Amino acid sequence: MKIGFIINPISGMGGRVGLKGTDNLAELAAKLGGEPVSLVRAEQALHSIEEEDDMFFLTCSGIMGESVLEKTRFSYEVIYDAPERTTAEDTKKAALKMLGSGCDLLLFSGGDGTAGDIVSVVDKKIPVLGIPAGVKIFSPVFCITPAECGRIVSTFTETSVREVLDIDEEAYRNNELNVRIKGEVLVPVSPGVQSGKATSGSVDAKIEIAERIIDDHRAHGKDVLYIIGPGTTTMEVKKKFGVDGTLLGVDAVRNGSFVKKDASEKHLLDALHTFDGKVAIIISPIGSQGFIFGRGNQQISPEVIKRADEIMVIASPDKLEFTPALHVDTGDPELDKKLRGYVKVLSGYHDFKMMKVV
Repeated sequence: MKIGFIINPISGMGGRVGLKGTDNLAELAAKLGGEPVSLVRAEQALHSIEEEDDMFFLTCSGIMGESVLEKTRFSYEVIYDAPERTTAEDTKKAALKMLGSGCDLLLFSGGDGTAGDIVSVVDKKIPVLGIPAGVKIFSPVFCITPAECGRIVSTFTETSVREVLDIDEEAYRNNELNVRIKGEVLVPVSPGVQSGKATSGSVDAKIEIAERIIDDHRAHGKDVLYIIGPGTTTMEVKKKFGVDGTLLGVDAVRNGSFVKKDASEKHLLDALHTFDGKVAIIISPIGSQGFIFGRGNQQISPEVIKRADEIMVIASPDKLEFTPALHVDTGDPELDKKLRGYVKVLSGYHDFKMMKVV
C-alpha cells in the first residue's frame, strides 16, 4: 500500500491563543505563544498503525512529513522538497505529486483549510484521510482522534464521497459562521471518521437550559468562575448571565461580569491562577459530530480542564437526536481517558440525558 503523507506545520497554532484559525496568521499565533500541534498529532497517528509490512510512504522534506516519518519504522521516499516556510501552495504541489505517483491513500495532518487545499488538487481521484490538527475541523474527512487514523489506515476496504467544508475565518472572528463547500473527496468508510457539523435551532429549549443554570447558580449562592464555550446554546447562558458574550469564542464570567471576553488559553490560566473558588466549564457538543473538547474550543486546554471542579454539558433535544455519542480529543491521551464514560447532558429546564463519551 502506497500512502501519500503531508503535514501542514502551522496548522492548529491559532487554537489555544483564541484566533479561531491560523490562515494567514501563523506569525501572529507564534507571537501570542501558539505552538504547532500538527507534527505531534501526525506522529501519534503513525504510531497507531498496526500493520506496516506492505506500507510505503511518499512524503515531503522536513517538517512537512520527513521529520515525523524518520521517527517511525516505516519506509518512505521524499518526493517533494518543501521550503523552510511553507504555504498552501506547497500543500497543493505536494498533493499533485502524490496523485501522479499512484498513491492508494493521501494522509494529511491539518484542519479544514488544509483539506480544502488538497481537494482542489485531488478531487475524487484517490481516497483522502485527515489527522485532526487544525482549529476548524468541521469536514467529515477527519478521524475522530489521531489513534483512530492509524486503525483506519490499517483496515479500511471501501470509500464514500464526503464534502470538504471550510469557514470564512474573518467572519468567524466576528461571531459569524459562514460555512462553504470546497469540494468532494473519497474518504475511507469507518465509524472512526467524524461526521460533518450540524446546526441546532430549538430556541425554547436553549432558553430553558440557560434559565436552569442561572437558577441553580442563584440557589447555591456561591462565587463561581464560569468558563463558557462557543455555540448558540452556550450563548443563551451568556445572555442570562447578563454579558455580551462571543458566539464562537470562549468567555470567562464571574458575578455577572466578564473576567475575560473571547479568552485565549493564557487568559484562562491567568484567571485561574488568581481565583481559588469553584470553577465550572459549560460546553455544548458540536451537532452531529459530538465533540465537547478538541474542536473549536482549544482555548479550554487540558491544563484548564484539570482545574475545573465541574463540567456542565448542555444541548437542545434536537441536537442530541442527531448526536449518537460524545467525543473528546484534547491532545492529552490520559485526560481523554479520564473524561470518557457517561455524562449527564442538560437538555431542558427539567430534562437530562445520559450520554456516553467515547
